[in-house]
Amino acid sequence: MAAAKKKSESGGYTEAAAELETILDEIENGTADIDVLGEKVERAAALIRQCRETLAGTELRVKKVVEELESADAASDDDGNDDE
Repeated sequence: MAAAKKKSESGGYTEAAAELETILDEIENGTADIDVLGEKVERAAALIRQCRETLAGTELRVKKVVEELESADAASDDDGNDDE
């Protein structure tokens, strides 16, 4: 529940990446208002952290699924029902 609340408050990875891209474009093009530049840099840093956390979590979940599949394959290979 907390994860769902966190995601809904801050948006998902795609939204964060899009916002980050917008901020970076403004900074690179010199269109960012100098009065809010510091805030934009802070927001960009927060978005980068959010994206990294999301990617790390996804990587862990994918690795877990792959390991489970490999374990299941190894168990089925060891059950003695080889077709060879």
